[in-house]
Amino acid sequence: MTPASVLIVNYNGGAHLAACLAALETQTVPHSQFEVIVLDNDSHDGSADIVTERFPWATLLRSSTNLGFAEGNNVAANQARHDTLVLLNNDTIPDPYWLEELLLTVEENPGCAVASKLVFADRPTVINSAGLYLLRDGRGADRGFEQPDDGRYEAGGPIFAGCGAAVALPRDEFGRLFDPRFFLYSEDLDAGWRLQLAGTPAVLAPRSLVRHVHGAAGGSTSPIVRFHVERNRALASLRNGDSFLALWCAFVLLAKVPQAFLRAATGRLPRAHAAAVARAFASYLLLLPETLAKRYRTRVEPFGRMRCAS
Repeated sequence: MTPASVLIVNYNGGAHLAACLAALETQTVPHSQFEVIVLDNDSHDGSADIVTERFPWATLLRSSTNLGFAEGNNVAANQARHDTLVLLNNDTIPDPYWLEELLLTVEENPGCAVASKLVFADRPTVINSAGLYLLRDGRGADRGFEQPDDGRYEAGGPIFAGCGAAVALPRDEFGRLFDPRFFLYSEDLDAGWRLQLAGTPAVLAPRSLVRHVHGAAGGSTSPIVRFHVERNRALASLRNGDSFLALWCAFVLLAKVPQAFLRAATGRLPRAHAAAVARAFASYLLLLPETLAKRYRTRVEPFGRMRCAS
């Protein structure tokens, strides 16, 4: 079986990290066939010490700053010994057959992203995600969310993208897994979207099962969450979507700025959240030239090379 590197980005994950690592000890894949790398994003709850004290077989990388989910995985990937890179959230509990089933599907689909099936940790018969699909407004949504795990997704097959909580991803042209500008949220949608445009769609490995404490890694809704959710959806659509979708998402983000301040003025939204929406649009404008250049490389250059080759 293809050897793999399992990457876990941790930030104050003390309530969940031990259960995740303990589940990795029971995998059916021989321990000699995979390594586990935990990148700690400057946690202040002592969760990084769990790795060294209770799971010394895992490699711990400590960052002096919070790199976010996107760049945290990129840094961990740069230290990986194996070419097959598997992302796993610190708030997941993988089934003993999780990695074996995932790697079998990876071998059958070279170059593709391969997603595990996620169920809720407290409701293991209910689906959290069977991959991502793209909504008309540029958002990514979980397939099967809140549906019973009754076999409807057992066939597997192509999906738009894999949820970053449990997915095997190939590196991009720069040797990265994610665009580091995304920090957190929508980085998995962006990565899957780019693979789609490159002709290597993601696939679901339905028997690669993971229980997920949904929302634990991101924490409760906060201004920083709102900032990244609003901005990153528009950035992903600008880089990867057709012209109409890119323009529409930019317009929606712009329209949300006065709407947010109006809601804040009437007490329906905290002022910090309204400010976060405004910062999201300002950051979008700041990144606009760079993202347009990346849009050209993503959407135009590959097709130009194909025409020339023919």
